[in-house]
Amino acid sequence: STLRSVEFQVGRTGSVTPVAKIDPGPIGGVTVTSISLHNEDFINEKDIRIGDRVLVERAGDVTPYVVKSLSDERNGDERMIVFPTECPSCGKPLTRPGEEAVWRCTTPGCQAQVLERIIHFTSKDAMDIRGLGEANIRKFHGLGWLNDIPDIYDLPYERMASLEGMGEKSVSNLREAIDRSRTQPLHRLINALGIRYVGETTAKM
Repeated sequence: STLRSVEFQVGRTGSVTPVAKIDPGPIGGVTVTSISLHNEDFINEKDIRIGDRVLVERAGDVTPYVVKSLSDERNGDERMIVFPTECPSCGKPLTRPGEEAVWRCTTPGCQAQVLERIIHFTSKDAMDIRGLGEANIRKFHGLGWLNDIPDIYDLPYERMASLEGMGEKSVSNLREAIDRSRTQPLHRLINALGIRYVGETTAKM
């Protein structure tokens, strides 16, 4: 396929990941349009540029992966991928600790990180709050209802029913799911907090 552009996404721990946008193409029955380029070192090692023809496969038949760029097909219009020095979300300077391969935003209030932390908190392997998926989290955040994890437990249910796609039954189901999450075992809460180096297994330990 052809690599058309690169977007930089900020994760819940502040890591900034370059994501390649390619011309849509079928791989193993799935149409692929976006591929993680992992980090700056990966891009440099494989000499990947915007405008390159790239060879893509699905690693383990699951995750799309750029095998290599086809440098012999370049026409001179390709552009180097320039990593940002400031967070794409909050604009604060990025840092790269000497032992790490990733650039990070270390601003706790960065809204991209806040949203990703909430999304992780509600996910299936964490607090498992069904009905509070990414779309609703982003919607409620835009309305000013959801600015941090504690806000999940103080949502204005009486105002939700008036939202498009949120009837009384949906609101009732969401309220019940949030209430059930209060009784999740402790290891799920520890995992849900999104502490670096503390995943599901470590949380159980």
